Amino acid sequence: MSKTNLKSVFVLLFAFLLLFTSVSFAEDINNEEIMLISENSEQKSVDSQSKNSDLYVSENQYSIKNIIEGNVFASVQNLDIDPSNNGGVITGNLFATANTVTIKSNAKYSETEKDELGNAKLESVSNSAKIDGNVFVTANKFILDPTCEINGDLYICANEIILSQNAVITGNVFAVGNKLSLNSKIETGSLYATVKNFDMQYYGFIFRDLHVSAETATIAGIVYRNSFISANTLTTTSTFSNNGDFNVTSASELNFSGEVKGNANINSKNLTFNSKDSNGKSVNCKIYGNLNYSSNKEMQIEDKIILGSINYSEYKEEKSNNFLSSLWSYLVKLITSLVYVILIYLFITKFMPKYIDKLSFSKVLSSIGIGLGILILVPILVILLLITRIGALVGLLLAILYILMLIIAKPIFIISIANLIKDKKFNNVKSIILVAAITVILSLISLIPFVGFIISLLVILCGLGIFFKSLKNR
Repeated sequence: MSKTNLKSVFVLLFAFLLLFTSVSFAEDINNEEIMLISENSEQKSVDSQSKNSDLYVSENQYSIKNIIEGNVFASVQNLDIDPSNNGGVITGNLFATANTVTIKSNAKYSETEKDELGNAKLESVSNSAKIDGNVFVTANKFILDPTCEINGDLYICANEIILSQNAVITGNVFAVGNKLSLNSKIETGSLYATVKNFDMQYYGFIFRDLHVSAETATIAGIVYRNSFISANTLTTTSTFSNNGDFNVTSASELNFSGEVKGNANINSKNLTFNSKDSNGKSVNCKIYGNLNYSSNKEMQIEDKIILGSINYSEYKEEKSNNFLSSLWSYLVKLITSLVYVILIYLFITKFMPKYIDKLSFSKVLSSIGIGLGILILVPILVILLLITRIGALVGLLLAILYILMLIIAKPIFIISIANLIKDKKFNNVKSIILVAAITVILSLISLIPFVGFIISLLVILCGLGIFFKSLKNR
């Protein structure tokens, strides 16, 4: 193997090792100038950015204070989208993995004026950040400040998610995490959330549907269409308003106040209608449609609470929402797969652009044979080396190399297929779109019992073979 190829291998494998220390999401990328920033411990910011260019960031602390006319890819400790210099605007998509991601505004709250719940009212906002594309984030904490805008979908996986008052998201929100606080407007889409604690506050607004699975859920805002909720403990407050149907598929305890304009379909072990607050004052508590409920006992419900008919059935313990759980599990796996395949593709195109052309999907059987040999023989060789003192270090290095080869095998296979398809029929389609599409297709195939396992194994074997053969070609 030549020195150039050897160097390329180590650059490639080291880049992939770094990828797996974090998670990021990617969708589209143009082919204009790319900015790469090396990592250090100082706070840095971008105050100017050439048009039609994507920004790549790898910093401990980073702040974007101007207009970025492209996508932003960030792997940082803390990332701020800061509008203080009349900027904080991203015209493309944001892909970020960080400890904390904050989309900022210069919001000021009133010291005297309060809303009906006693919260300070928003007094003024001089500047607020805006993202005109989709947002893909994994973080410990994600904050969307008041009046900030995301003009696309939000895909967020974080320990704590804070969507603040008067912030606007024009697409859908897909959230996975420990705690989600929603006080923003989801202006044209729906919310899909799987979290431990869900808190939809007074100013929270969902234009379409609410889908939430949580341990505890409190809902005080407006759902313009239908709600689909599964929670151990669910509380709706007197300010809650549901214009469509209110569906509780599973709950151990439901404390209901507020109003439902459609029907209520409730499956809860314990169900309470709270038409008065703790001071004995009457509060909003009404269902305009029919109530179909299951609980541990039939209730005597005030006529003024239910305007439609009341239908009771015996409560049956729901073991789990198997379909919803399976769906979320699949989505997490799919997103993870897209993450590492696309980012590996991006690293190859940046650091080793000529290597892409060497990944040829040809002589499939020979590639599978080579891959099978690597899969079986390398572990045997590693064991033999580790039991000898002289070869222990070499065995350890070979073991690490073997693991990394297994990690990159699937992306190598997918990139090779994308090259073949692009050369044959889709010359005008961006390679990254083909890579993403093939990843999704393989992910769907993997769901097929037995067949999915066989196909996934052949993909790994073929990828190992293609990778090995590519190293032999200068």
